[in-house]
Amino acid sequence: MTHILFDLVTEILCRLPAKFLVQFGCVCKSWNSLISKDLEFAKKYLRMSTTKRKHLVTCTWIRSKDEFSMMSYPLDSLQLHSIFTSEPTLLEYYSPIPPDSYKTVVASCDGLLCMSINNRHAVLYNPSIRKLKKLPSLDIPPHIFGYTTFAFGYDPFIDNYKVVSAFSHYCESDGTWVFKTHVNVYTLGIPSWRRIQDFPSMTPNGKSGIIVSGTVNWFASSNVPGNLSRAIVSLDLGKECYQEISEPNYDGMPVYFTLGMIRDCLCICSHSNSFNDVWLMKEYGSKESWIKLIHLPYFGDHGYYVYRPKIVCISEDDNHVLLFQDDVPKWNWVVYDSKNDTIIRLKTQNDLCRVESKVYVESLISP
Repeated sequence: MTHILFDLVTEILCRLPAKFLVQFGCVCKSWNSLISKDLEFAKKYLRMSTTKRKHLVTCTWIRSKDEFSMMSYPLDSLQLHSIFTSEPTLLEYYSPIPPDSYKTVVASCDGLLCMSINNRHAVLYNPSIRKLKKLPSLDIPPHIFGYTTFAFGYDPFIDNYKVVSAFSHYCESDGTWVFKTHVNVYTLGIPSWRRIQDFPSMTPNGKSGIIVSGTVNWFASSNVPGNLSRAIVSLDLGKECYQEISEPNYDGMPVYFTLGMIRDCLCICSHSNSFNDVWLMKEYGSKESWIKLIHLPYFGDHGYYVYRPKIVCISEDDNHVLLFQDDVPKWNWVVYDSKNDTIIRLKTQNDLCRVESKVYVESLISP
């Protein structure tokens, strides 16, 4: 190995699975420095992983036993129905906080997973290199009751990663009880949260915010009880100012909406009692760029009821959709074949589990 040019070594290593690189860091100091400290190598490795090394991570909580586990399955974007036929990898995960505290997986970005624990705490975890970072506690007075909505993603303005927290609580204003929302930002590498301008005169819903194109996006509703108005509120991470984003002209009569990100674009899944449509904003901020990416039927017609499914992944040819169904008490993954109009039920957890899924890519980025 001493006779191989180091540039060639770099080209070889960036093509290998991350689990081997974790071991190869012990070969010599130069390899360890390249794998664990070289940011340019980490970026190059990430670019290659985006198309070749994708995985589905499933996080399972068994509350009765206070057990938490994370399993990883290789993801073939063209063969989604084969996900659970391969042997999974049990991820080594050691939490600084008891497992039964975990609430939700906020987001996956460039191989990093963000998980909220409670209103004050969140963690960042890279399952490829088994590194975890507990974020500083949010400064929320103990006597104030409310809920925190987290968001996590990449900020292109500073070439770094950010966690955004929006804490909403009920308070009195001019004799009227309304929701007020405080917003804080945590930047990877900086040891504390930073308070920014409060959320405008609306309240983000209880779901995670979506970071895309340097903005954080929430579905939000009026902060006045009884007012049913709704909008997409966007926070520009560079300017730290808010604006509303126009929604598409929906088909039919949707009754429920979920916000997400597919192929690095903002997306909306509009649900009704007869269909689920996935809308994609191809050019962020442009209402004219909204397209209906795929139409999902009412799955009750297939002999299997799926209520408000979560879109986990769509194949590159748009023919297959991996859905996650959290219809209590069962937790299921299903694949819908839009070309043949068929549905395949993949996996069922036991009734006492809470399960969540995210797609991640292999990465060397340290949280």
